[in-house]
Amino acid sequence: MGLAFWITACDGRLPTTARSQAILRKHFNHYGKEYKESPFGKKKVTNIEILKMEEIHKHLVALVSFLTIEGPEVFKVRVVIEKGPFGWRYVSWENLSGG
Repeated sequence: MGLAFWITACDGRLPTTARSQAILRKHFNHYGKEYKESPFGKKKVTNIEILKMEEIHKHLVALVSFLTIEGPEVFKVRVVIEKGPFGWRYVSWENLSGG
């Protein structure tokens, strides 16, 4: 009983995969416009694969994903998003690719 309650209590506190992908695509394409010398400034994001989605605490989620940009380049990134009064929004990101 206790485990079933805990699982349903956390349900709905994470964004959908489609919403997460939309947030990442919008952020990195906008980031490329501001920082033209970055890899994202030269090419747009073509594919996003969410590997892991974990709740840090209520309304704060960490996403680990692969971002593919035009051409053969793939980046592994960790992005933190939060749920505000108007929906989910980007907070921060870090490159896990090591490059």
